[in-house]
Amino acid sequence: MASRHLKIWAVAACVAALAGCGSAGEEPAQPPSSTAAGFNSVDCNGITDADIAAAVGSAKFTKAVVSDAGCFWQEDTLFGTVGAGMGISTWWYRGSDMDTERKLEQQAGRTLTELSLDGNKGFKAYDGNACSYYVAKGEDVITWSIQTINPASLPDLCAITEQLAELSQERVN
Repeated sequence: MASRHLKIWAVAACVAALAGCGSAGEEPAQPPSSTAAGFNSVDCNGITDADIAAAVGSAKFTKAVVSDAGCFWQEDTLFGTVGAGMGISTWWYRGSDMDTERKLEQQAGRTLTELSLDGNKGFKAYDGNACSYYVAKGEDVITWSIQTINPASLPDLCAITEQLAELSQERVN
């Protein structure tokens, strides 16, 4: 049990480092009034535990992080007693730059393909062990990602993130 808590705290620390921290009760930054409206903010960008289970075909993922910036579902994969740190995530970035996101994915060695979801432009980035969808609206970017060390045990990774991205867009767009 202690290793599970350690795993969850490690993921939470990584999320805090990547997403930034704010004090409890602090309102998310709002874009200037001259910018186009962004996404409607809801917990986990509208994705539920049931949506995750339906997308992967099983309950192999457990919600480990919920924050104002998004959510992370930990893959139930272990190396001995240590969690592999892989999973499914969705993050919402206010004021993010899609070019920066593209550059980071290219540096990771992933293949990029442009796309449009529910009228919003974006791209998908993928390799053999990961697939991410990025979609922008106004000054907001939402991303849905899956990373796994055992892709053969899951449906097509990009089919999973595409399904989650489409559901999320229906709920927050």
